Amino acid sequence: MSMISGFRAARDTVYNKVWHTPKGKLSARLRKVCDDLPHGKRVTVVGIMLTVFVLIAFFVFGHACYRIGLGQALRRIEVRHIQPLDLPVHKVEPLTTTVYDNAGMESED
Repeated sequence: MSMISGFRAARDTVYNKVWHTPKGKLSARLRKVCDDLPHGKRVTVVGIMLTVFVLIAFFVFGHACYRIGLGQALRRIEVRHIQPLDLPVHKVEPLTTTVYDNAGMESED
């Protein structure tokens, strides 16, 4: 068990040095910069970021649609129909006779 716990401790150390600590420092710095902005500038920055995001999303979506359409225009689509399967037909006999007919009514026998 000490080998596994040693491995976990080493993994946690590497994680903290590579990801957790730098992410915390970057997050704190970004929060400080955003808090120092006046309200008007903050709204402007958020609006610009939203606009850039929307434009990039439209570009990616439009480019994907263009590439799909380009691939479909270059080759002809061939439709193949599904053929029926030849399945064996088994006659099913009831194991016991019932006193009810197909309509669910009791027979008069």
